Amino acid sequence: MTTKELKEEYAKQNSRGTAYPIYVTVQELFCIGVMANGYSVNCPYGDGVMKQEHNCEGCDGNCDDDREHCEEDVNMGYIWNPVEFFLTIKGAEEYMKANSHNHGKLRTYVHYFERRNFEMRGLLKELGFRSE
Repeated sequence: MTTKELKEEYAKQNSRGTAYPIYVTVQELFCIGVMANGYSVNCPYGDGVMKQEHNCEGCDGNCDDDREHCEEDVNMGYIWNPVEFFLTIKGAEEYMKANSHNHGKLRTYVHYFERRNFEMRGLLKELGFRSE
């Protein structure tokens, strides 16, 4: 994407309900390890995931495939970890498509530059991007 195309895409993209300039991060669902019973995942984005996963090392292998869970299952915690950041949603989606083979589950997450972030607003304006 040329700089001209990038500026055009940035100007016309959906700002996701905010009047502020946005940027987009690509995030990957990342395993943080075994979670003890009674504990939950604390993800900075508010949507960590708990999954029951089978512990084959402790199992005798006689588990029923249709079981709800085996006594050897463990609670695993997952959080969304930022991988890359982009000025456009289109750029983030293109990255995900081109690099999905290098990652697990990916998603986009939209952030915005607040009105008092004078550095980023000034930089966007200097580069010719819409920043109001």
